[in-house]
Formats: sequence, structure tokens, C-alpha cells
Amino acid sequence: MHSIQIILIISTASLIKSTTLDLNNRCKCSELIYSSDCYNGFSDCSWNTHQNQCVDVACSDIEWSNHCIWSSNRCYWLNKQCHDFTSCEAIPGKDQSECIAANVYCPASNGINCLSMQYQQKCSDIKDPDTCNDYYSPQGKCMWKDQNCIILQSCNELWTNKTKSCLLNACYFDAQSFMCKDMTCSYYTMESQCQFGAPTPGPYLNNLIPCEWNTQTGQCQEANPVDLNANNCYSNSAMTYHWSSSKSSKGGCVSCKSSILSIFIGLMMMIIMIM
Repeated sequence: MHSIQIILIISTASLIKSTTLDLNNRCKCSELIYSSDCYNGFSDCSWNTHQNQCVDVACSDIEWSNHCIWSSNRCYWLNKQCHDFTSCEAIPGKDQSECIAANVYCPASNGINCLSMQYQQKCSDIKDPDTCNDYYSPQGKCMWKDQNCIILQSCNELWTNKTKSCLLNACYFDAQSFMCKDMTCSYYTMESQCQFGAPTPGPYLNNLIPCEWNTQTGQCQEANPVDLNANNCYSNSAMTYHWSSSKSSKGGCVSCKSSILSIFIGLMMMIIMIM
């Protein structure tokens, strides 16, 4: 019986533990219970005082491109305006970079219009070095090496192999070592930077390390989202977690991922307690 408990604990822990945030699991406005999460300046949501709930902002009312392109497939950004989403194919985009700039959930292109994530190429299928070095595959950022397009494993490969210089959003150039390095939470020296997390070259939309500011040490450190409080749960988890209560003194920081997984974890915990 004891061995079964250990197996269940290990299995459950492996499900809970995650080194990066999956941005495909960003919270919908309707999932936000705590009003401060809904009021968050990085969200495309609005608090309806009459209904006492969080509701979606109309695409046409979203003024910032970053809010628009992350709006859970509801909107896309084109000609400096946010438009209603119908399908990826309805968005013009000649390459991946144009499509991601319109809607992050449409990261592929047929050369004319954008396509959904299922049409992203594998790095190994790309034969052109320029296309390769700019491409994000489902498994991660691509890089050209030895006449082949491969998945980038570490940022220092970019500089040492004479590919394009450090990625602005996942790597940084360290002048002391003269190398391109992986972004980490400790890289940030300001609290305002820390809350956005540390991006990595890893799998597309599943490559952000959560960070939090340690007020005692004055440093940015890696965070476990479930340990975040009501004030930073939503913002420091890239909006993939939310506060589970309408009051800051109650509840906890919970994931907006599939409810099936949450139910499974709950059942495992109940079995462990019964045993």
C-alpha cells in the first residue's frame, strides 16, 4: 500500500511540476473571479459591475497590438487595428513573422495567408538557412548548422556557430564572456521587468519561465505559480493562472489549464489521503 502511495505522489508531482508556462492555456476573461485580475493592464478583459463578472472587450475596442494578438483567437492585428477573428486563413501574411505579428495562434503561412499551429514546419523540413534561422517550430526555435536546420538547444549555439545574433526575446549577449546566453529570471534587475518572466528558445508558446521579485534580496528569481499571491498570480504567470477567489485573503493561484487534468490531480490526492 505504501508503494502505491509513493507512485501516486510521484505521478501527481510530475503533472504539477512545470519549468515553463504553456501560453496556450491563457485564461479566458470568463475564468477570472478576482476583479483585480480582470482589471489587469495586460489583459483584454473588462469587469462588468452590473453582472459582477469579467467579460471580453470587443476586438474593435482593443488599442494595443500586444493585447490583440494574444486574445485567445478572438482577434487579430492588421493595419494598426484590432479585428474580429474568424479563421487563421482569413488573415493575410506572407511568412511566419507577419502571421505571428497578427495573431500568435496562427504561426504558419502558405505564402499568402496565415495558417494555424498544426501547419508549422519542423526544423528538419526547412532547407533554406535564412528561413531556418527566423523560424519557430512546434518543438522550438530553429537554427542552421552544418547544412541542416536543427532545433536550437541553447542560446550560446547562436553566436558560436555564426548564425544570426542573439534573439531579442529569448537570449541575451553577455559582453564579459562574449557569448549569447539563455535568458534567466536573475538577468532582470528591475521589478517591473521581472513579472513578465524569462522566455526561452523552447517549444512554441510553451517556453516562458515564471519569475517573481524577492523583496528581501532585491532580486528576480524563478517562481512556482501556485506559490504566487493574489497580487501577482495572474500577471507573473503570463495570465495562465488566476486567483481562485473574489477576495485576496482567500483562495489560491490556480491554473487555467484543462479541467480534466485538475480533476485527475484531485482524484489522485483523494486516493492518497484515503490510503
